[in-house]
Amino acid sequence: MTRRNALKALFGGIASLYLPFWMQSADASARLPRCSGKLSLYNLHTQEELSIAYLNSHGKLNPKALKRLDHFFRCHHSDKVRHIDPRLYMLLDSVQTRLGVHDRTIQLVSGYRSPEYNRMLRSRSSRVAKQSYHTRGMAADIQIEGVRLSDIKRTAMKIDAGGVGVYSEFIHLDVGPSRTW
Repeated sequence: MTRRNALKALFGGIASLYLPFWMQSADASARLPRCSGKLSLYNLHTQEELSIAYLNSHGKLNPKALKRLDHFFRCHHSDKVRHIDPRLYMLLDSVQTRLGVHDRTIQLVSGYRSPEYNRMLRSRSSRVAKQSYHTRGMAADIQIEGVRLSDIKRTAMKIDAGGVGVYSEFIHLDVGPSRTW
């Protein structure tokens, strides 16, 4: 082993201590203790329901399930579909798992937003970010049936895998930099 490879191994190992659990391995099986691999969702705008296993029995991401989830998370205003960062699905699953509420449905208020829809929302409210993670397929505004928003917030903050924003009717979760508001 070269000195360079030894340093990479050392610093890579140290860095992994600080990475969110799902970024440490391309293999989703490392996440299974904290994720069920399943989501049960209800879209408040389209009235669609989806219960789906996004991880297969080997802990790998299921491409067909991801495609269905991407469609479910589409912009309800324009009907545009965008690839959603799978870490968002894992974050939602992890929140549900840690709360012990997999028997409850995650209610999606907003998933992907087309740039046009985001601009329209921004023109109506100063609380909408110009470079919203929603437009990148990296954010969701949610509620969980029968769970207090404060409990969702506290749990998501403990996971520390992105942004957590509290609003009166929902919690914003994203897989961008760790921050709260």
